[in-house]
Amino acid sequence: MSLISKLNEDRSLKIPEEILKKAGLRPGAEIIWLYDEETRQILLMEKPDNFAKVMRGLGKELWNNIDTNEYIKEERESWE
Repeated sequence: MSLISKLNEDRSLKIPEEILKKAGLRPGAEIIWLYDEETRQILLMEKPDNFAKVMRGLGKELWNNIDTNEYIKEERESWE
């Protein structure tokens, strides 16, 4: 989906109604703005109520078929 908004003179921006509906955003929702220097892209996301819940399980596919206890043991031994 690609929609266009125009930045007003007062630097305000209207989020298209279709996006608001799909994202379930309501008045008072807090938005996080991210700017990627490398790609020069602006990314927006709704601020989660609980970052820990949102981040839970992130990267879990990296640990498939790995014995985490053995990994930690080997890592600690490498410190000595």
